Amino acid sequence: QILVCLFGLVVAEQLQIYQQSLKEKTYQVKAMSSELNMCEAQNAEYRYEIETLVRELHDAKNKYYMQKRKERNLKERERHMAGGMLPPLISSQRQESVNRFTGGGVVS
Repeated sequence: QILVCLFGLVVAEQLQIYQQSLKEKTYQVKAMSSELNMCEAQNAEYRYEIETLVRELHDAKNKYYMQKRKERNLKERERHMAGGMLPPLISSQRQESVNRFTGGGVVS
């Protein structure tokens, strides 16, 4: 009422409109803030799940390749035992006299 006396009816109505608009915007900001927090929490959950799946995939790959190595070594042993030959040298022990193409040129 004091504002009505001082500034008039038009200004008081304008102030009331601004106050209502401010309340609505504050409500919208709070709603959007809570939605953002929910999305960030969900994002963190997804990141954790992805990390877990990547770790599981890495472990599965390691197990697969370890098993393949074991099978290959077993086959080589069986083949050499049957043939009475010595097991092959490890690749770092091999003396290769053959030129090999490595994609950029010939390396001996």
